[in-house]
Amino acid sequence: MKNYILIIISFFLITCDTIEPPYLQSNNQSSQKIVLIEKFTGHKCSNCPDATRKIKELQELYQDAIIPISIHPGGLKEFTDTDDNYIYDFTTNSSDVIASDMGASFLPLGTVNRIDGGISNRCFTKDQWASEIEKLLYDSEGLPRPKKFNIDISTVFNTTKKELTIETNIIALSDVKNNFNLVIIIIEDGIIAPQIDGTEFIADYEHNNIYRYAVNGTYGENINEDLESLFEHQSTHTLILNQDSNNNWTSDWDNINNCYVVAYVYETESLIIQDSVKKAIIDE
Repeated sequence: MKNYILIIISFFLITCDTIEPPYLQSNNQSSQKIVLIEKFTGHKCSNCPDATRKIKELQELYQDAIIPISIHPGGLKEFTDTDDNYIYDFTTNSSDVIASDMGASFLPLGTVNRIDGGISNRCFTKDQWASEIEKLLYDSEGLPRPKKFNIDISTVFNTTKKELTIETNIIALSDVKNNFNLVIIIIEDGIIAPQIDGTEFIADYEHNNIYRYAVNGTYGENINEDLESLFEHQSTHTLILNQDSNNNWTSDWDNINNCYVVAYVYETESLIIQDSVKKAIIDE
């Protein structure tokens, strides 16, 4: 009877064509780490919506273990420039720098915690993302990799002044010997603007996870200048959400309920992101 059951199970595993990553979660242990995906995209990029659909598939598989960010590189104007049909400018100075530094030479591409070895510098194609995510979240035995840092975010938003205060607290959970930086950015969901999808022009496409603003600079602030092995770092940043922060934040902008703070810690020498966290600016 046992052999019969094993044969049935083996036949199912061989013939079923819907098995996809994560391959190593049979132990039912959820990941402690969170992986950041920087998806380089453009509203004139006909193949980019396929990458967005891949992100949604990965979110269904990995749930909160991944944080996607959508970056429109200004350096690839054929995909991101504005005109009479595409009037919304998604580009920012910081996102342009990141796209160039990470090797986004064509679209769509994406980094995975900014590890190297991609098809273009640190950039991977959408079909490579799942395997790289898997290796970052789980070891060869399928056990979840531990976090190196605990990142806590709290926010206060003054609706009248459109003033946002962000407090972060970073705690090293194990001995570290290298330098690390903390980056804080704002992303936004639910932006309705045109997008080309294959051969179809979609006037009311919903753009999500859009890189909006680098709160503490493109590459952030150092959090362990003294190279202590175990340390804690606190910081507070206050900004006004207006056109000085981003050209699209006009006086009538009122989409704060769709905005999130993303914070991540990366090793300054390798540029590899260690841990990330995402928090709604306005808690529901």
